Amino acid sequence: MSETSRRELIRIAEDMNKISNDETRQFISRIVGDLTNLKPSIAFVGQIKAGKSRLINGFTGQAEYLPSDVNPWTTVITDMHFGHPSGRTEGAEFHFFDNHQWQSLIVEGEELRNMFPDDEDSYKREMIEEQVEAMQVRARRRLGDSYEQLLGQHHDLEHLTSDDLARYVCAGDDPTEDSVLDPGSDRGLYSDITRKAEVYFDVGHFPFPLTVTDTPGVNDPLLIREEISRQYLKESDFFVVVLSAHQALSRADLKLFRLMQALELGQIVVFINRVDELGDGAEDATKVRADVLEGLEKALGNADIDVLMGSAQWAHFALTGDETGINHDQVLAWLRAHPEQMKQYLDGVEEIKQGPGPISREAVLRFAAMIASGLPDLRRHVTQALTDGPRDEQLRMAWQHLNSFARGELERSQAHLRALEDDNAANLASADENDKTLAELRSLVAGKTQGITQDMDDVLSNLRGVMDDTVAEAVSAVVRGPDGQSPLLAKGGATELNFTPLRERMRELVQGASQVVRQRMLSELYAIDMQSNASLRALPGWQEPADNRMNTSAVRWFRPDTTALTRGITVELRVNWLSRLISRNSVVSRAEKMIVQEFELIGDDLIDTARDDLSERLNTVLDHYLALLAGHLEHRSGTDETNARAEAQGAFDRARRIADKLATAFGTSIAEERQAEAAE
Repeated sequence: MSETSRRELIRIAEDMNKISNDETRQFISRIVGDLTNLKPSIAFVGQIKAGKSRLINGFTGQAEYLPSDVNPWTTVITDMHFGHPSGRTEGAEFHFFDNHQWQSLIVEGEELRNMFPDDEDSYKREMIEEQVEAMQVRARRRLGDSYEQLLGQHHDLEHLTSDDLARYVCAGDDPTEDSVLDPGSDRGLYSDITRKAEVYFDVGHFPFPLTVTDTPGVNDPLLIREEISRQYLKESDFFVVVLSAHQALSRADLKLFRLMQALELGQIVVFINRVDELGDGAEDATKVRADVLEGLEKALGNADIDVLMGSAQWAHFALTGDETGINHDQVLAWLRAHPEQMKQYLDGVEEIKQGPGPISREAVLRFAAMIASGLPDLRRHVTQALTDGPRDEQLRMAWQHLNSFARGELERSQAHLRALEDDNAANLASADENDKTLAELRSLVAGKTQGITQDMDDVLSNLRGVMDDTVAEAVSAVVRGPDGQSPLLAKGGATELNFTPLRERMRELVQGASQVVRQRMLSELYAIDMQSNASLRALPGWQEPADNRMNTSAVRWFRPDTTALTRGITVELRVNWLSRLISRNSVVSRAEKMIVQEFELIGDDLIDTARDDLSERLNTVLDHYLALLAGHLEHRSGTDETNARAEAQGAFDRARRIADKLATAFGTSIAEERQAEAAE
């Protein structure tokens, strides 16, 4: 669904709120909130000197907004919001660290490093602790007496200049103890205490609101900046991994890809930048791309990651007209080597010719450079992937819920109008009877919910026991080794043990138990639906509405979150020679006990997360259903007022108009498609 569809859904939902009862209005308001705040995020990650900042400038069309001539420029996470839900389109907010957040950088960073340890990781914690302390000392020198007051606070600037941005996100000069800062050149003044920058723009040339994030380089000389980037990975929906054509897919790049795969992050696309600097242009770029694809296949297996190519430098020229380092023959040669881009270029030139006034040579050259840069292709790729992915799923789910309410309201208002026209109000249930029926249905749902929850807890409690037994057995086998020869006591002393099979088994166990709970939930929800409809049919004059089914999609499409399995084990496995000589058994037993405890904690997190998610989905289904039932009973009382028929006709007309809007905007086939998918 498009951005127009999202806005139309919000308008329709707001119209529905005006005619809904309190129970339904509360649920629809949640849908409006979710739709209003629907704003996917795209993070650009990669090594320093890969050209991320200039690439983001081209991607967003902001020309020289993020300066790219400072090395390194980005020292903090910078979120660029395009079309923010708040309506803000300019200015920025800068959020400052507090002491607790600085400490969290160290602790959480250690967990990520332990997922894929290497020879350098053993001393990284100490180095990062030193760097955090150095940041604090440097910030005190820069900020003086205001340092303590700024921690944990934020600055909000209504308007933002490049100089302002430099004060908060640029590394700046390193002040000495007796240096006096020049107020006229305070680059980096707040950068050491700035945790995150948020900058606001209108939606620009993007098809829907989104956030583009610039991150510090993952191979930054200052490890603390690398940790900031790694820890931010979980907060984005889509990732553009920027590689340099000169050194594509280095060891650091592969480690980043493995981490992203292990964290089960969202969609990823690779962009090989700086192809303009390759000697043989397109021919060399093709070889680089083939090497990257082969390297990803070997390192990650069937990764299915798309790889695009281009040049942020060409996009920079297209946006600014700065010809420094631009070879126009090279740009045209690139287009000739890529037929699809050449077609885009030729079609665009024809369109430019149709415009008013003469066409300039510079305009054509800049247009050619933009197409060759690969940035238009990258924008299309990213926005299409986001449109077809979770964003589309959320829009369709919202449509389905709204359509269910709209069809129900139409049926109810039609039945009420028909009853008044037939002068058959005597057959309608009284308001007291309606209230009694609704109270009975709520009691039914509450009782069933308690039973469903208890059954879920029984299944998950059994899973905890099985999980603990599995962990104990698997850890013992790995730590004690085949034939009782522990790798910890081998010559050299192992510092990394392979628990991949255990993690996969834990994943299978939580998925299997979740499947059992999900099926039992669906069975009970079906029973609630049947009993509720039986109670409604027993009411005098009840007429079956066309859309009275319980929407169980939230439960039916549940899949457990298993990201806890990617968490590293932080047990110290180094064993010195004296320990191996004197207390062999105690060394192995102590390591086994500590590792079992950590995996048991991971298992608890898996189960607790599954329970919370299932409970939330169950409540969503039942809240929606109760709101639907309340609506069905709303207009069943007769009235002696002379304007009753006019009011009923008005209610029917409004309901029909809203139902028609939903059907016209999105088509009645959507709900049928989703039901078919859910049934498979």
